[in-house]
Amino acid sequence: MRLGLVVLIWLVSTISPAVAAQGEHGRRAGAELQVLAGDIRTLLREEARADKNAVVLKGLVDRIRGGLSAADILLRLADQEADRAPVSYIEPLQKAHEYADQQHWNHLLALLASLSKQFPLRQPFFPDSAELRESAHKLHISYCAGCHDTPAQGVERPAYNLHQQASSITVIEFYARMLVGVRGDRVTGIDNPLSDADIAGLIYFYRSEEAAIDKN
Repeated sequence: MRLGLVVLIWLVSTISPAVAAQGEHGRRAGAELQVLAGDIRTLLREEARADKNAVVLKGLVDRIRGGLSAADILLRLADQEADRAPVSYIEPLQKAHEYADQQHWNHLLALLASLSKQFPLRQPFFPDSAELRESAHKLHISYCAGCHDTPAQGVERPAYNLHQQASSITVIEFYARMLVGVRGDRVTGIDNPLSDADIAGLIYFYRSEEAAIDKN
């Protein structure tokens, strides 16, 4: 217990001031934009597969539409939190919905990239620590392993293997997905139960060599 507390205090102390200073609404807006862009990239990869699955594709499109629907309030809350002058996002988000309707995914990616510059997600620093890996491994067993170690295949919203996902996408996208929380369906979708320190530790664990060894 004492070791875990020491690790937690040490980890929090290593998070950069820029990350710590970022407001919760700003961080959530930045994370959602990163996840939206990541979902589009996943959709494009799935569409290019010879064995593409219509159910998986539908789930990705539904997630993208849902993310766009919630974007306006998230961006306005982030502006308010940062004491920026009120801005209307109706026009760019209407254009985003049009791109989605027309399946112009690369155009939508470009629009999201522009918004992400206004709402950047700041990435924390992950120090090297055997204690941190062990603590994060326990979190993985408690919260993640049940769904993500042996994920269901061919469903609308699969729970991807987190070890594999962490090595196949950028750190900032994976961080965003961890911040946003569990993105399941109406039954499995829940709020994120993990603290900032938990998330930082898990990201480091999944991306470490020890995680790869543990999965083999």
